[in-house]
Amino acid sequence: MIKIHHPQSAVSQAALMLALGLTTSITVAQEDSDAVLEEIVVTGTYQKSLQSALNQKRDANSIVEAISAEDIGQLPDVSITETLARLPGLAQDRDRGNGSQISIRGMGGQLGLTTLNGREVATVEEDRNIRYDQFPSELINAAQVYKSPTASLTEGGVSGTVNLKTVAPLDYDERVVSINFRGSQQELASGIDDAINSGIGTRYSVAFIDKFADDTLGVAIGISGQEQPIGTQRAELWNYGDTWHNTQWNDEEGKNVNAPWGGSALVRGGSDKRLGTMAVVAWEPSDAFSLSYDFFYSRLEIDETQRGFDFEIDPAYARQWDIIKSIDSQYANSDAGTVDLLSGRVGLSSLRNLNEEFTQKDSLQSHGLALEWNTESWVFGADLSYSSADRDRRWASLRTVNTSEDMYATFGATGDNRMTFVLDPGVSLTDLNQNVIDNIEVRPLASGSDTISAVALNADYLFSDGIFSSVSFGTRVSQREKSVDAQRWEQFAVDGNTITSDLVIDAAGEDYWSDLPEYLALDRETVIADYFNGLTNPTPGDHNDLMGSWEVNEDITAAFVQLNLDTAIAGIPVTGNVGVRWARTDTATSSHQITPAVWVENADGSWAEIPAEAIAVSTDNRYTDVLPSLNLNFGVTEDSQVRLAVAKTIARAPLDWLSPALDLGQDQWGANPGESGSGNPYLEPFRANQTDLSYEWYFAENSSVAATLFYKDMESFISREAGAETVEYEGTEYSVSLPVNGSGGYIRGYELMYQQPLTFLPGYLSGLGIYANYAFTESNIKQGTPLNATPFGLTGLSEHVGTATLWYYMNGFETRVSYNYRSEFQRDINRVSGEEGVNADEGYVDLSMSYEATENLKLLFQVQNLTDEPYEVYGLESNNPYHINKYEEFGRRFSVGFNWKL
Repeated sequence: MIKIHHPQSAVSQAALMLALGLTTSITVAQEDSDAVLEEIVVTGTYQKSLQSALNQKRDANSIVEAISAEDIGQLPDVSITETLARLPGLAQDRDRGNGSQISIRGMGGQLGLTTLNGREVATVEEDRNIRYDQFPSELINAAQVYKSPTASLTEGGVSGTVNLKTVAPLDYDERVVSINFRGSQQELASGIDDAINSGIGTRYSVAFIDKFADDTLGVAIGISGQEQPIGTQRAELWNYGDTWHNTQWNDEEGKNVNAPWGGSALVRGGSDKRLGTMAVVAWEPSDAFSLSYDFFYSRLEIDETQRGFDFEIDPAYARQWDIIKSIDSQYANSDAGTVDLLSGRVGLSSLRNLNEEFTQKDSLQSHGLALEWNTESWVFGADLSYSSADRDRRWASLRTVNTSEDMYATFGATGDNRMTFVLDPGVSLTDLNQNVIDNIEVRPLASGSDTISAVALNADYLFSDGIFSSVSFGTRVSQREKSVDAQRWEQFAVDGNTITSDLVIDAAGEDYWSDLPEYLALDRETVIADYFNGLTNPTPGDHNDLMGSWEVNEDITAAFVQLNLDTAIAGIPVTGNVGVRWARTDTATSSHQITPAVWVENADGSWAEIPAEAIAVSTDNRYTDVLPSLNLNFGVTEDSQVRLAVAKTIARAPLDWLSPALDLGQDQWGANPGESGSGNPYLEPFRANQTDLSYEWYFAENSSVAATLFYKDMESFISREAGAETVEYEGTEYSVSLPVNGSGGYIRGYELMYQQPLTFLPGYLSGLGIYANYAFTESNIKQGTPLNATPFGLTGLSEHVGTATLWYYMNGFETRVSYNYRSEFQRDINRVSGEEGVNADEGYVDLSMSYEATENLKLLFQVQNLTDEPYEVYGLESNNPYHINKYEEFGRRFSVGFNWKL
């Protein structure tokens, strides 16, 4: 029996399990029942996973990167994100030191799509981006990154589509019982009092796989859990102001000087708890029929405390700044000769201790039911799926205020671009006579949900001869509903404000920087209860709450037809596919639009105020796309092949950007792209016409060199622009910052990959191997237009991305050292927090060692971030590298453990 499989459907086991391997460009093709593969014995977990991809590439026809475990729970990295980041052209974005997001070919998460077992899954993020740390690597058996689409692949990725795959129990020849355990030490967290367990964490997984009923029924069950400490410390200078600058006339310089609005330093400690479960039941009573059900569940709980201080710089002319270092200003709205202050002694208008709490609970579940029925010439499939995600989070900041008069301090930066801040003598953050309880800010208390229901039907007809091996066609219908309900408020102390010594606790960080002032750590719960009568929103449902709440419904109907090619031209074998996909998208959105308070003149000459008003608004939109695709694979010699792929692709707008929310009261001040809460429900998707050309050479056993050129002609893209539209209200025109569609531009680049086990070396050196890749990407697209600063480029785009891995295996001992590098890139614009800065270039070194103590037991030792690299952002809205912003350390993480398999 021949089965034909579609990447969009979990009905197809082979297409989803195809491309088993790690860090190599491969291609996805039909399974050839007559092919005979040479059996090659390879030792070492890492090298086996590399070999798997090379064994698949020659018969495949859609450009893909892949990772795979030889068995469940055996992926070679701590997280699925770290493993994906080793693939050519892929890079990760870290949160709290953990990989959380992936960019493909220099394009951020906005332009990619992620599926689980071939199905789109709900997300806890407000946009469409998947948080990969929700998927424990112990429960993910393989992953594919489709860089060139086929018509049968679910649309939605311009940069590519990542498919995460759980285990298929009927593929196993025998029962598997697997137990993994790791204990870890987070180096920085061990010295932070608010971090749990003195920086010690645990991680475990248990899995069971077996077949029953004469091997017609397969069952797989897995559970994974962890409790890890959170420990980071950061220092940052805030922005210089784009719309309005923090400016002072300096008598000594005879010119205007712009300074940052202020800055802060925070030490963060807490806990990160996760639980993941997976279950698969597969039934195949005959070669003609199969039925499978898979379930995935993930829960994440973050509970962390941040303590530190912040300050604001006073621009009052009477309090002249002492300039230590400055540069010429690049702001378009600054007077000629204005300079930006990079270091100096300044007056302070505010100095506060911060004791903050952040809690977050995320849950994700996914269900899939797949059926496949085969006749002699036909293959029919059906797939039903449901996915839901929920998030509850709260950030609350308890602040004190310093009551000293005429406060001054000196700020600057170290050589590694970290803020320094020294208070003048007599000013203190820890003196109880100078500091009093002030307020609490909650931003936000939010609940969000996302649900996706989908049905997919497909069929294949097999040709007995001719240049085409089969024709595939199908349809998919999905419904999605995503919503956020948010509250924001401030509370002020109602029962005195004097700080007593019993409220001060010992909660410090041992590695806190000595060139920053000490701060007060307070008993938050007692202060909130005694001074504020608890944490309560005094104005629920006010304009801030309504503006931050929205709902988006998205219905998608798609259909495709695809011809699968298997022929020869002038004696050269040619495989591939040609097809077209049609997709119609309907959206319905709702939120509120906030009008400003205005004064109008009455007929009698008197004036009256029209108060600000929240107006409920709902919108509908529809757009349709026709997406042709062509994939060709030419076997030019026995050891080399050339691939050509041409397609039209789309990536739909971030869901939060589709909110019809509009805040004229905020945007009347000319809000910058990241500062505006306004959305645009009529956004069209990113659209690209793309071409890929690749060459692969298998010059030795388990060795390969590959090169790929790619070009994407962007028909349309989405950017956030200050002053994108003008809205008239009560006779006044308001300039509004919105996400809008732009057109024209390119994304282009190339990728190189080299892989070789060095078996030709003598003796023990023969266990060495090398894997390396490099990708270059460039684009002329400007995705953000601030008011008075240089427009910035495509978010997530690093021009240079590379990975180098040196591995060694001999007599059961395996070690691997990997270096991942990406050059600077534009941060995604967050509609709520307004991050517009540039992430500095970064490179991380990870070490992994293992020893096969017995046939069933493997001992592990791993180090993440071996060289203790920090996380840096500069520029914020200015994108000026001289404007330092955030410098955060998360330290090294050491892990020891074992894998036991029966």
